[in-house]
Amino acid sequence: MAGAAISGPITERILRVVEPIVYGRRHLTHAILIALTAFFLVQTFRLEPDAGWLKSVPLNHPYMQKFREYYRDFGGANTVLFALIQKEGDIYNPHFMDILQKATDDVFFTPGVDRARVMSLFTPNVNYVENVEGGLSGATVIPPDYQPTPEMLEKVRSNVAKAQVIGRLVTNDQRGAMIMAELLEIDPRTGEKLDYREVGNYLEQLRAKYEKDGITVHIIGFAKIVDDMTKASLEIAAFFGLTLVITGILLWLYCGSFVLGLIPLGSSIIAVIWEMGLLRTLGYGLDPFAILVPFLILAVSVSHGVQYVNAWVDEIHAGRSNYDASLETFRRLAIAGTIALATDVAGFATIYLIEIQIIREMSINAVLGGLAIIVANKLFVPIWLTMIRIKNVDAFIARQNKRDAVLDKAWWWMSGVTRTPVAAAVIVVCAIVAGWSFWAAKDLKIGDALKGVPEFRPDSRFNQDFNAITDNFQIAVDIFKVIAETRPNGCIDYELMEQVDRFAWQMENTAGVQSTLSLLTFAKLVYQGLSEGRLNALVLPRNQYALAQATALVPTSTGLLNDDCDALAVFMFTKDHRAETISHIVDEVKKFNAANREDFFARHPEVTPEYCDRKYAAFQAYKKAHARVFELVDQSGIDAEAQRAASAERDRLLAEYEAFDQNCPVNFALATGNVGVMAATNEVVKDKESEIVLWVYAVILVLLWLSFRDWRAIACIVIPLALVSQLGYGVMATLDIGMKVATLPVLALAVGIGVDYGIYVYGVMISALNEGKSLRQAYYETLRSTGKAVIFTGATLGASVLTWLISELQFQIDMGRLLLFMFTANMLGAIFVLPAIASFLYPHAPRDQAQPAGDRPAS
Repeated sequence: MAGAAISGPITERILRVVEPIVYGRRHLTHAILIALTAFFLVQTFRLEPDAGWLKSVPLNHPYMQKFREYYRDFGGANTVLFALIQKEGDIYNPHFMDILQKATDDVFFTPGVDRARVMSLFTPNVNYVENVEGGLSGATVIPPDYQPTPEMLEKVRSNVAKAQVIGRLVTNDQRGAMIMAELLEIDPRTGEKLDYREVGNYLEQLRAKYEKDGITVHIIGFAKIVDDMTKASLEIAAFFGLTLVITGILLWLYCGSFVLGLIPLGSSIIAVIWEMGLLRTLGYGLDPFAILVPFLILAVSVSHGVQYVNAWVDEIHAGRSNYDASLETFRRLAIAGTIALATDVAGFATIYLIEIQIIREMSINAVLGGLAIIVANKLFVPIWLTMIRIKNVDAFIARQNKRDAVLDKAWWWMSGVTRTPVAAAVIVVCAIVAGWSFWAAKDLKIGDALKGVPEFRPDSRFNQDFNAITDNFQIAVDIFKVIAETRPNGCIDYELMEQVDRFAWQMENTAGVQSTLSLLTFAKLVYQGLSEGRLNALVLPRNQYALAQATALVPTSTGLLNDDCDALAVFMFTKDHRAETISHIVDEVKKFNAANREDFFARHPEVTPEYCDRKYAAFQAYKKAHARVFELVDQSGIDAEAQRAASAERDRLLAEYEAFDQNCPVNFALATGNVGVMAATNEVVKDKESEIVLWVYAVILVLLWLSFRDWRAIACIVIPLALVSQLGYGVMATLDIGMKVATLPVLALAVGIGVDYGIYVYGVMISALNEGKSLRQAYYETLRSTGKAVIFTGATLGASVLTWLISELQFQIDMGRLLLFMFTANMLGAIFVLPAIASFLYPHAPRDQAQPAGDRPAS
């Protein structure tokens, strides 16, 4: 048999320490491991789903810092849209209005809702303004004395038209109405993180309550996404169980023994139990987006378990006892396997560099899983193999030899890849495929590649609701908010408001933007009303007092301005949230901001950019102090002295800011709204994606060098791995799978499988070469042992994730397609590309001429 691939004094010292623990006291060690497994199993059953909206947000990104700065003034992006639509007739009838009123009250009491930001026709923050004799008159759309009489319903119809809410709170054809709400991250009732399952269940109860008598209910929002995904966890558990069954059957067939097949399967199950148990013990939950990790841990563990059992069977063939076979296998594979797993763990850890909590938790989850695999495969499996009893060893060996003989011709044929002409052909094909992947990867989208909510299938209930809302309302459900920062009472300064008005006009005429909305949208309507409704009066008044009168009627509860009127929210309703749409809008905002700033300084030479930069810094310092005052007021147990000190500091900074008496250009700050969050997330993913891949490969290179101390080993293992990673980008672009939070970790995590394949294949092949065998003979023997295990593992894991393609979750389907490709491509890379590269890197190795399979050298 081939010797250990990784050997030396350090290896010997490690084995001298570890072997007594695994073999000398194996019964005690086994008992301790079983006890720990039982503990982690209990912890696994206690593991709770843990989803949070803020977890998916890059909180340190500049956009999200601006988002949090203005959260109190303009709300967040964690919205719920609750639409009721009649199949026939308009909404102005007693039955529908009664249902809308009751539904509004029920949504108002949704767990975790920000009650100040619930909006529907029946909430007091929805008003209308009209021109009457003597000036303007306004009130709530639904009068305080509302009764469902024909006269009152006609008045409501009129008020709805005046309030400019058709297309926003009322459908375009007035057959339905919308209730909008925002959710808090912390439930004010409990002080704990909001439970999205409770929110989702409550909303579904409302759907069941009101979806009758010709009225359909459509609900969308992050809370519903999480709830629907959590409910699909039973399906995910079923897929996991189906994966275990498929893997178990294939292991049984491969090993030729039911008991032997159970060993890699059992160790893999234990690895998953330890992973989940450790996660719960450290205080984490399982995010629905992290369902990939247990499957990946199972896959990596099966890969190592199959290699171990395969090598043990070879030792049994050599005539050793089960104990001696296990010990010899441990000496050959323990260090190599542990280094491979350490490489996996280090690769998993690198994705922690992405400053998005959900990805960081996924990284921690995968690292724990990698450590669990080391325990399961390097402790449990060796001990179990000393305990296993094969009743008739001779018959077992005879069956194995017969099975192996069937494939010997295939192995010898495949070993021909080490012949120079064949190897050259393989390299050329790889170069062509790599060229295609670079060409295709240019179309890879950072973010969502498709319209709709990509977490679910296009025909899912959520996406049906999404389409119903976008089809029936003029506004899109995707909102991109830009904050126009001016100065205190800046909304009565025409010079500043003209910039905001021009910005809104340009954005409304930007591709991807369906419509815009700002304070000035209503101010111009008010001014027209004050001007007797003249069509040419639908403009922004230049007079300070007229501008003040026009803006004064728009309350801060609309979310269009803050109390000091030093910041305005410009709403952009986008046509979709595809990656190219978002990036185009962001680019246009940045271009306008730069051009507006340049134009302002050209028209005001007395004001310098340096002056405005100092003024803006003073403005930011004042805003932070202002927010600190509110924070102290909200906190309980804070003494009055601390509040007075904070207020004094705020007033000092305000006076310092007001000393800058020259106007500066409006700063259009990015960004809030759900699309603003997507923009920040996409930018983080884009910035970090290449860095993460480089760190993964840097770690792999270092550990491979420490393991083999040979640049040729690194080239043979890493080049196929890098090729598969690059191909992954091309495949994602071809399949319209965007690079985002849910898919970014897939390529990084799946690299671990390729590393395992490469280390095992190269290690056995180089050991045979070191014994003086020819390259083809060495690779032939590698295929008969490790190679067949790699092929089996790749095929098994590919078959397992095929079941994902029938999932109800679109992102699981996308992950399944990616993993199917990664498992298969990494296997092909290790089996064909690695030896082809070796044939050029080891030119002086003895060469075999092509021979008929029947005349091949004996193993």
